[in-house]
Parts: sequence; C-alpha cells; structure tokens
Amino acid sequence: MIVTLMLVLFFLMLVLGVPVAFAMGLSAILALLVQGEVPGILLPQRFFSTLDNFSLLAVPLFVLAGELMNAGGVTERLVAMSRALMGHLRGGIAQANVLTNMFMAAISGSALADLSAIGSMMIPAMRRDGYPPQLAVAVTACASMMAPIIPPSIIAVVYGSITGTSIGGLFLGGVGPGVLAGVGMIILVWYLSKRAGVPRRDRAPVREMASATFLALPAMLMPLIIVGGIIGGIFTPTEAGAVAVFYGLLFGLVLRRHSAASVYRNLSAATQVTAAALINLGGAALFAWVLARAGVAGAVLDGLFSISTDPTAILMILIVFLLLLGIFIEPMPALILSLPVLQPIAVQMGYDPVHFGIVVLMTLIVGAVSPPVGILGMVAAKIGGVTYASTFSSLYPFVALWIAVILLISFVPGLVTFLPNSLLP
Repeated sequence: MIVTLMLVLFFLMLVLGVPVAFAMGLSAILALLVQGEVPGILLPQRFFSTLDNFSLLAVPLFVLAGELMNAGGVTERLVAMSRALMGHLRGGIAQANVLTNMFMAAISGSALADLSAIGSMMIPAMRRDGYPPQLAVAVTACASMMAPIIPPSIIAVVYGSITGTSIGGLFLGGVGPGVLAGVGMIILVWYLSKRAGVPRRDRAPVREMASATFLALPAMLMPLIIVGGIIGGIFTPTEAGAVAVFYGLLFGLVLRRHSAASVYRNLSAATQVTAAALINLGGAALFAWVLARAGVAGAVLDGLFSISTDPTAILMILIVFLLLLGIFIEPMPALILSLPVLQPIAVQMGYDPVHFGIVVLMTLIVGAVSPPVGILGMVAAKIGGVTYASTFSSLYPFVALWIAVILLISFVPGLVTFLPNSLLP
C-alpha cells in the first residue's frame, strides 16, 4: 500500500514539473506520514545519515578540480592536441571531439561539465567544417558519456559509498569499458562522416603536432597522479580529490589563468553542482528506504527467480530495466533509486561487485542522451542551436554502440575486472 501511494505521488509530482530529487523525497515523506508507522524525527535522520559518508567528500573535490582545470585552460590545450593529431582524418574533427572528451573524462568526472566546456568549442568548429549540426550535437553529447565511466568518476564515488564497493576498483574497472566505448565512437564517426560527405582537412605540420602534445602533457598528468596514487596506496580516493584540487590550482597559477575572482567563481560553481548532487542523493535515499522497508527487493528477487535462475539471463533483464529507468530519470537519482533492489540481487547471484557496478553505471548513463529526459542531449542541442527532437536519428547509432559495449562487458567480465584484479591488493 505504502509503495503504491509513494509511486503515485512521485509520478504525479513529475507530471507537475517538480524536480526529480524533490519528487522522490516528498513522495516518500508524504507516504510515510499517511501510513503513520514511522516517527517524523527519523526522516531528517535518514536524509542526513546518507550524506554523512567520508567517501562522499571526494565529490566536491573532484568537481572543484575539474572547474579549476577548465579555468586553467586545459580544455583548449586538449582540443588543440586532438585536432592536430586527428584533424586530417576523415571525420577528424569529430574524432578529435571524442578524443578530447576521453582526456577530459580523466580530469573532471562530470559529463555535463565536459559537455559544456568542449561543446562550446567543438560544435561550432564541426559546423564550420561542414558537419550537419545534428551530427555535431550527437557526437558531442555521446562522447561526454565517457566522463562518468573513465576515472575519476563522481557517480562511481556515490555508488561505492552506498554499496561499500571499492571506489579504487570502480575507477580501474571503468578504464577498459570507457576506452572501448571511445574507440568505438571514433570508428563510428569516421563512418558517419564519410556517409555525410564531410570534407577532409590538411594534415597539421609535425611541429604543430609536437607542440600541441607537449602543451597538453601537464593536463594529462593529473589522471595519472590520481589513479597512480590510489593504486600505490599513497592516498584514498577522497584524498586523491584533494590532490587533484591542488594540482588544478597550481596548473592555473603557473599559467597565470587564475585570479581571486576566477577561483571564487570555480568554488561557487563546484558548490552548486555538489549541492544539487547531494540533494538528489538525500531525496533518493528516502525513496529507497521506503522501498527497502516494504520488502520490494525480496519481491523483485522472487519474481526474477520465477522467470529464470541463470545469472546471465537475470543480468540481461536488469540491463533492460535500467535502460528503461534511465530514459525517464537522470543517472544519479536513478542509481540511488534502484540500488535497494539491485544490491540484494547482485549479492544473491554472486556477481563481482566491481563488474556489476560498471555495468549498472554504463547502462544508466545511456539514458542521459535518450529521450525524453536526456539532459546531455538537450544541453548539446541548445549549444548547437537545433531542437533536441531533430537530433534523435543522429543519436541512435551512438546509443546502439553503447548498448553493444554494455553487452560485451556483461559477457566478458575480464574487460572490467582485469585492471582491478591486477593492480589492487
């Protein structure tokens, strides 16, 4: 009864335009108050106990590090290097777009931040080079999906904090699938650009390639420092976030790109992003708590076992469920909403926690470009000056590619687990 009431209230609020975080939190609170079995004092305690987690300190730190690196000029350097190395290939600017996003993913951990920074430069450049605007938007939006997968990933920190899965393991586990998706998109944009008749550019001089690569090296060092420090046991993921902030601040100061005003803007932007993420986390935690109290996980597990007891078949069912969930709810609240159901299933079926976590994260991220809620697709379309609906046909090949990668890593777990098993104690 309480779950039905909560779901009705939740979807009613969504229809009325209430933000997802508030819709989840308020529907849970109202349902509990109507039921009357839970003292009201427990509600704020549950909300804040979810946020009272040392590992979550990494979230504002990685967000701030990304802001500082962007303000320090890292995006321009990575774009210049990618264009110098790949601009002469068929679809070279689009491939450079993907490559830049791959490097930026290893710095910021936020898809929306990467999309905003890179899209403002690459979408106009692609349009000037003869790319259809819808293709330019689709490439940029889908390439930014690597940010939550390639370390450091903010959503991986949240997943690890809630489930107890090794955050370092999730970071390393995301490397293979993230790079695999990036290489797949580079091949796909080559084919799509050829079909669209996009002209080729002249090859950049060797001196320009060398210069652009040299200038981008300091930016590429940051992910190596972060991941290397975690692997070597020098610092925890949270401490790695602090190191990343220091490096980002130092990077901008050396290049004279930081000032008191710019650092204040970076701090303000990081605060707003972090606050939004934590409000989502707290609201979804209340919603998830009600589901857990009502025994939804057990009911779902019994339902799955009535269909099949094969771990592979159940994983395929979960992937379909997560794809549908991600279409309607943004990745972060969708993750927190589904974990009370997913976690007991993962334990019962004996899935490797890092492998299962990466499959879950990659599947939910697909919804970030898919209609009707695809926030990355909407933002990219706004930057490109086209309607979101007009980009659907250009988005679908990239969505199909991501689903193919998800299925591949589902059937070949070693693509995820090789690095964590090899490098972590």
